[in-house]
Parts: sequence; structure tokens; C-alpha cells
Amino acid sequence: MPDRGLLERSSLTPVALGGGHPAPWQIAQARWAQLTFEVTQTAALEALPGDVGRPVPCYARLFVLDAADSPVGPFRLAALMAGGRYRMLPRNVLVQGVVDGTVEAIAGAFGSPFAGGRISLERTGTRAIATIAVDGQLVATLVLPELRAIDAGMLRWDAWLGFAANNGAVELIEYGPRPAPREAFLSKGATLDTPADLGRANPWRRFRNLNTVSSCFVEGGLTLSAPEVQQIIL
Repeated sequence: MPDRGLLERSSLTPVALGGGHPAPWQIAQARWAQLTFEVTQTAALEALPGDVGRPVPCYARLFVLDAADSPVGPFRLAALMAGGRYRMLPRNVLVQGVVDGTVEAIAGAFGSPFAGGRISLERTGTRAIATIAVDGQLVATLVLPELRAIDAGMLRWDAWLGFAANNGAVELIEYGPRPAPREAFLSKGATLDTPADLGRANPWRRFRNLNTVSSCFVEGGLTLSAPEVQQIIL
């Protein structure tokens, strides 16, 4: 019997889907990095709703996107997600999405949880670096060294699970990236560092990197698909 998520309803503060810029969002010019890494069982289970089981070993994903264009203009997004299995399929549950741009537009299109922050993503030669800050505090630094070009067909992009409010209920929603890559790279020896002074309740500290599994960097087009309601939870 797989372990099921322990996420409590009281910890959720979802927003309703709506606003003037509904998904899907088509982004013609983008670049993004993704890191898959092992995390503690406690962190994973506390971030997963009861509908979702944990994988073995427990892992998380960090997806950092730099969108040069979108329905709301340029923005950057860092999505910290807990890996899980939902209806027998691998899925990534959003733990915190940091938005460098219009948070309200992102939340209206894609639900919760999103917060404002500052994000950088730069590639120089065979090295890419991303930094993420929330409330003026650095929470993560991602370094992808030794980028090596690959066939983009080698990469897989699992759907994301998030949350939305509807008439006082919490709905589980599914959406995610649908890339159209022009260039793709794998990285050897990628690292994700979190400052030692982050509080114990900080999600970036709870999801510290215990072991890097894989990492990649991609440039090209990207569509963020429209959320689909899965079911009423909790």
C-alpha cells in the first residue's frame, strides 16, 4: 500500500481561477531549467494531498522559467514541486511558485500557491545559474555546469498539480508545460543550494537537495496548458 499525502486543508489558501488572461498561455521565446532531486519523506508527504502517493525515493522538481513574452508580458517563474503519483501517473504537486512579474495574472490563470519574488536565469557558455528570492531573501541558487547538447526528445515533462478555490471548496487542478524546444542541454554535477539561515518552516529549506537526480536547460517555445479540474479534495 503506497504512502498517501498528508497535506492539511487548513494549510491551503487557494484562489479562484479567473481574470482577463485565461490559459493556455503560448510563449514563443523562453528558456528554462529543470532540476530533479531527492528530498526527505517528511517533506514530500506533507506537501502532497491525500489523492497523491509518494514515489520511492521521494523527489522534488524545480522548474525555472524565463518567458520573454506572454499574454501578460515578460515574466519569470520558479516552481518548486513535490514529485508524486496520481491515478498511477507521475505528477508534480506545486509547493510554491515564485513569480517575478504579475502574480495576480498567474494566479488567475493557474490557481495556487504563487508568491511574488525576484528570479534570475542566465546561461554563459556551458554554464547556467538561477537565483530565487522571496520577500527580499535569497532562498535558492541553482547551478548547472557542463551543459551538453542533446536531442530534446530525450526529455520528459510531467504534468503539474495545483489548487483552486470554488464556492468554498478546494479543487485539485492539473496543467503544465508543453515545450517546443529549439535547443536542449543536460548538465552534469548540478547543485541546488539553500541558505542555512532559512527558518525551519520555509518550504525551500524543507525541500533542500539531498541528492541530484537529473538536470537540463532548454531554449525555445513553451505552452502552459489550461488547468483541468480533477476532483474535490479533503
